[in-house]
Amino acid sequence: MDPDTRVCPFCGRPPGPGLFCEACGRNLAGVERLPTAAEQVAAEATAEPVSVQAAVRDFLDAMRTAGNPGTVELQSGKPRAFGRTPRLTGWIVLPVDREDFDGPRRYEPGLVLSVDGTFHRLDSELRGWGQRDFPTYQHRVSPDPVEPRADEALLAALARLRT
Repeated sequence: MDPDTRVCPFCGRPPGPGLFCEACGRNLAGVERLPTAAEQVAAEATAEPVSVQAAVRDFLDAMRTAGNPGTVELQSGKPRAFGRTPRLTGWIVLPVDREDFDGPRRYEPGLVLSVDGTFHRLDSELRGWGQRDFPTYQHRVSPDPVEPRADEALLAALARLRT
């Protein structure tokens, strides 16, 4: 990319002609002047790294203040015979990435952040073989907390959920 190209300050890619970035979808109306690619790289190099714990804490504080918008309630654990299936309320930070039909099959579990601040593994099961509404995916969350990988994708996903 040409260093003089104007880029989105949120994702670092060319934003396109509209008010919203074509790459990440963020609203650019409040941005006075888009940075160049060289300015963006320099700003990212001098920015201090954000820890996952601090990002989660800031995210939870902001969401609690706003009334926990965007939460979903998912099954957590196995269904019980004579009782209710346990449920977990939280945000889907990283959705399940799967390909069942075209090309090589792949499955990457997702990640859910509960309202109490713990991460859980998100799995989906393909259902409805031979049915009219095939395919349907049944999502289930692990009842035990997991430690997420501390990487840029997780921090970017938390920032996306916050907007």
